[in-house]
Amino acid sequence: MAGLTLSRLSVLALALLTQFSLASAQCAVAHVDGQDDTPNVLSAVKSCPAGQPIVFSANTSYNIFTPLTLTQSNLAVSILGNLSLPTNVTAVQAAVNATTNGGYWFFFNGTNVTLTGSSDATSGWINSYGQQWWDASNTIARPHLIGFSVKTGFISNIKLFKPIAWCFSLSGSYNVHVTNTLIDARSTGSFPFNTDGFDVTGSNILIEDSVIYNGDDALAVGQNSAGSTNITFRRAFIGYQSHGCSIGSLGKTPSSPANVSDILVEDVFLENTLYAARFKSWVGGTGLAKNVTYRNIGIHNVTFPIYVTQSYVDQNSPGAPRVNNASVVMQDFTYDNFYGDINTYNPGDGSCISDPCWYYEPGADGTQAVVMRCNANACQNFTLSNINLHTQSGVPATVICNNPPINSTVLGFQCQNGTFY
Repeated sequence: MAGLTLSRLSVLALALLTQFSLASAQCAVAHVDGQDDTPNVLSAVKSCPAGQPIVFSANTSYNIFTPLTLTQSNLAVSILGNLSLPTNVTAVQAAVNATTNGGYWFFFNGTNVTLTGSSDATSGWINSYGQQWWDASNTIARPHLIGFSVKTGFISNIKLFKPIAWCFSLSGSYNVHVTNTLIDARSTGSFPFNTDGFDVTGSNILIEDSVIYNGDDALAVGQNSAGSTNITFRRAFIGYQSHGCSIGSLGKTPSSPANVSDILVEDVFLENTLYAARFKSWVGGTGLAKNVTYRNIGIHNVTFPIYVTQSYVDQNSPGAPRVNNASVVMQDFTYDNFYGDINTYNPGDGSCISDPCWYYEPGADGTQAVVMRCNANACQNFTLSNINLHTQSGVPATVICNNPPINSTVLGFQCQNGTFY
């Protein structure tokens, strides 16, 4: 009887192993050297049993030569190898112009979607060959790399090397957790314009444990018709010539009021960046940004540690003349525990290509801990505490705050041009 039971168990185990092997074979993405693997991804998704992850196999370099759109729910994608975009610029441009998904190279749209890389430092990379684009100052038909517009999603261990432009877009996402990502957009030549780290418009989003070297906002919380709320960005290192952690830009279209609330940025260290904590809204914008907190922010060699402007204009697309008697209202902004040194000797970055520079700040001289340019009655209930920022020259840190006063009883500093105290 014991022998018969063991035999039956062996048969059952063999059947389960065979079933698992079959599922694994169906779910592994095939690869042929020199050919486009995008069709193979679609084939794997189609043939894979429900609930099984789509796997880019380890020790394999895949060619994603055409954009990939996946709209399935209950989808898991595991990148254990590495992925590459085309090295040919015109091939990328042609593919972007042919897309119907908004110009994304990888686009996910569904419910319960998981995208994971590898814990191995040499695997889980997506290489976009951005250096040649940057050196040629080529901004025509650039792809957005990863669009993740999902309801309930998870991203982990994804690594991006030389992204051409925008990296992660969480547009319209809900209930998404992102962890352990690495973005390396450091250039060995010209400035890597528009290499945004995370562009976020959604709700209930947590982004943590990131390393970001880039040439634009590491984080940019924006707006859409539904607004953005309950977004946390924490435990990150941000370097190279990044533009830091931004709220905005908001209010570009006055007929679409901004609706941003409950944003937390904490435990972040920024090195050699242009901004640290930044808010930007357009002249003539409308709407509300409320309950925004930056805390435990360390900096080294940062030009503008705390920066607010309500007169933002995109130099590349300024748009039609705007009515300047409206503003996006800012309420309940907290800045707590900032420490480190201001870029006193060589302020700015390599993104300055105009005269005056797009980030030119009248009166700024490399000593400003705080720049706050608020419109009348548009900044309400601000609190700054434990701001321990110093200049590299040893002179006292200063503040630019010469627009209408901030309506706050516990502001924490004197809102006037001069020494910060």
